[in-house]
Amino acid sequence: MHGLKSKWPVALDLAGSNLPFRLEGEIGDLVVLGEIPKEIEGTFYRVMVDPFVPPDPRNVPIDGDGNISAFRFHDGRVDMKTRYVETERYKLERKANKALFGLYRNPFTHHPCVRAAVDSTANTNLVLWADHLLALKEGGLPYAVDPDTLDTTMYDPFKGQISAKTFTAHPKVDPFTNELVVYGYEAKGLATLDVVTYTLDQDGKASEELWIKSPWCAFIHDCAITKNWLILVLWPFESNMERLKAGGQHWAWNYDLPATFLIVPRRSEVAEKYGWKKGEHRRQFWKNCMPIHTAGAWEGEDGKIYLESSRVHDNAFPFFPPDDGRMPSPDSKADFVRWELDPNLPDGTQTPDPVVVLDIPSEFPRIDERFMTTQYEWLFLDVFLPEKHDGSKNIFHGLNALAMHSNKTGKTKFFYAGDDSLVQEPIFIPRSEDAPEGDGWVMALIERRAAQRCDLVVLDTKNFEKPIAIVQLPFHVKSQVHGNWVEAKRLKTQKSLVRQMGELKISGQGALEPLI
Repeated sequence: MHGLKSKWPVALDLAGSNLPFRLEGEIGDLVVLGEIPKEIEGTFYRVMVDPFVPPDPRNVPIDGDGNISAFRFHDGRVDMKTRYVETERYKLERKANKALFGLYRNPFTHHPCVRAAVDSTANTNLVLWADHLLALKEGGLPYAVDPDTLDTTMYDPFKGQISAKTFTAHPKVDPFTNELVVYGYEAKGLATLDVVTYTLDQDGKASEELWIKSPWCAFIHDCAITKNWLILVLWPFESNMERLKAGGQHWAWNYDLPATFLIVPRRSEVAEKYGWKKGEHRRQFWKNCMPIHTAGAWEGEDGKIYLESSRVHDNAFPFFPPDDGRMPSPDSKADFVRWELDPNLPDGTQTPDPVVVLDIPSEFPRIDERFMTTQYEWLFLDVFLPEKHDGSKNIFHGLNALAMHSNKTGKTKFFYAGDDSLVQEPIFIPRSEDAPEGDGWVMALIERRAAQRCDLVVLDTKNFEKPIAIVQLPFHVKSQVHGNWVEAKRLKTQKSLVRQMGELKISGQGALEPLI
């Protein structure tokens, strides 16, 4: 309208409610509507894709710098701090004040001066392990971040143990053995078929290292664990060096590839028990679809594995189209399903059609993670509800509600965020250490699109449809990719996220000034 142009590319993920946040700072004692239970003591860590410099115009929405938001709950109050993960890539580009890295995970499109640099934006997930807050991106190894200051402290905190170049953004915690189950794909370099799996104990010591080959260079974003098995979920994207060297995207959807599950023994004695050779794994597959994120998995009495995930029946990442450029159907169906896998069946077996658990668009499933690896009842996830408050129809523009579903009864409760609102990934907080499964609180950030700001909603699972508290942010933050809740007692120190009165001085005029 005004005819002025910006250095920033014109893109949906960089405009409107997706405008880059690009802010670091802190806010003490956010405005709270309602009352936060004093039992909620800890920090909700989330990370978003937030490019600091204008990116390559051809780049994709998942490749901006990682910007962390931390919400610390204490005594019914909430403080907020936001900081960028100071990756090597972030520091190089910020110093140059321009993009030096080209397309997502394609070094052939990067400026020659940065081709040896660590190409990780650390923008996908945050997991506390071995006293490190791990900022994760599956194309590299973890960056460690201080849980209080959010200072970036080091790259690859578990160095010298596993000779892999990648680390999943979705490691899984086994609550019964206190282990972190890890994998990395393209683990020996760009477009390789090498996948590594291993376990980190509570001190960060690695064991059970296993190397396997992927059936093709696949996008392996998420996984699930049971007591004995790690199940890797392969999306029907493929990478190859020819496309990368030609300056193309790292991934291309392939309609001829099936969604595939690699069943991997978590321990060597499990492989021996099943008569598998060292390093053996089993491949089972379905049809072409995208099982995006898993809730959990368990082993039945029949020895089969049951795994639950969201599912889109087409390419949910249209910015990585197939080589022929075909776009996904606008009518593509999405739902939430339970897959049945059988480690006793031969490699290359087709799995049965999954059971549909929720026949509505569903994503970002979470469970009470104290019960990870076992058969759970309660499921929390984002969904789309087609009806507005007045009964008229919503047009799908994202996930506008939270669902609480019982696998035991098949019944579902919904919290509708509002006609102009979108819900981000939820987290679950148990009411106490020994509370029954699913008894506690669910928390999620809500985007108020019309108001151009966000709220953090707190729901009690005993009365899921209405919030008990809403924490108001005075501005809009970009959608998170993932996040996690960390109880206060899990941190070695529980320092404030914001400056305290002891760090301030009062001038002669009575104004508060920071100490220099």
